[in-house]
Amino acid sequence: MLLRHIAPLFPSQKIPKLRIRMALHSCMPRHKEEPLDEYRLGGYHPMRLGEVVNSRYEVMRKLGWGEYSTVWLVKSQSSETYAAMKVMKAEVTDVPDLHEADYLHRVLSADPTHSGFRHNLHLLDQFHIQGPNGNHMCLVTELLGEGLDRYAKRFPYGRLPIKFVKTITRQVIMAMSYLHEKCNIIHTDIKSNNILFALPDGAILPTTPTIPTGAEVMPNVTVKLIDLGVACWADRVEEHFTDLIQSPELRAPEVVVGAVWGKPADIWSLGCLVYELAMGEFLISHTVHEMSVPYLHAVFFGPYPRNLTKDGKYSHIFFKDDGSQLHPQSERYPLADMIRQHRPPGDSDTEGLIQFLDLMLRLDPGERVTLQTLLEHPWLASD
Repeated sequence: MLLRHIAPLFPSQKIPKLRIRMALHSCMPRHKEEPLDEYRLGGYHPMRLGEVVNSRYEVMRKLGWGEYSTVWLVKSQSSETYAAMKVMKAEVTDVPDLHEADYLHRVLSADPTHSGFRHNLHLLDQFHIQGPNGNHMCLVTELLGEGLDRYAKRFPYGRLPIKFVKTITRQVIMAMSYLHEKCNIIHTDIKSNNILFALPDGAILPTTPTIPTGAEVMPNVTVKLIDLGVACWADRVEEHFTDLIQSPELRAPEVVVGAVWGKPADIWSLGCLVYELAMGEFLISHTVHEMSVPYLHAVFFGPYPRNLTKDGKYSHIFFKDDGSQLHPQSERYPLADMIRQHRPPGDSDTEGLIQFLDLMLRLDPGERVTLQTLLEHPWLASD
């Protein structure tokens, strides 16, 4: 992704550099460790193993990092239990456009009786710490296990058994339903590495699971949807810090062209996720350049609807005034043909999978179905 393509998408030419970096964060090259030069004024907080934070949490080891936070395994000195502590960069701690703590509080309080409550990450504690690089917000959450993206790599060709795909999909839909209907939150970043396994009762640290087979795949498994760092309130989408939500490979058509977006954008990402889990590959490569996305959509799903090309404030980047592509393509490779040609092993209802995906992967957001309709779909309900 190039800044010269991103900058015009922001409403002000004086947008702070921080916001541009935030918009780019999910598309930047990934490294095994966070860049050391980001331990600077306004950057990461330097943690020390064994130190006690906020007079309560002992730092055990690093669990991971993101573009504007590091995550640590901590042990509560009062309860002798383990948790995950997300330490924000100082420069994003007080940014008014980010509401992650508010979202996590809403998740806790909205409706604990809802079936999707247990499939969302739960906040345990919140506080600030002062360090050499500034003031840092810390969010302590329950400790979870391995990410779905890494777990899938344990299986041949990255294809999860289809029964397991259905189990996970049901739980992710319930998690999304809780966010959409009870919390008034659009996640905007539904993807496999934001879905983690809950640890079994009594487990202390994430374990490396063995690969079960057939009907024995991960019985009674629970997954949770995490990372509300770039989410938004569903009734205040216009306040989100960028129009360019979602990673390019998961980006909904209405987002690509700058048309009005909302909850259906999450449904599109869910469709991409289900395809990835069932087929063992991304629908669109994660290395794709953002400028190629609408053309790949056309290859798989046909031309963009006229209402999107007409109303999208960035349509001129990709389309002519009549709605036709600036760079027309003659080739088509419909999604249904791809699935039939490379059908998932063990799936006795390939046509059901195609129909299920079609309900989500529709170019017009108004034609995507509700989460409740997806939960009731025969393909998802079958073994």
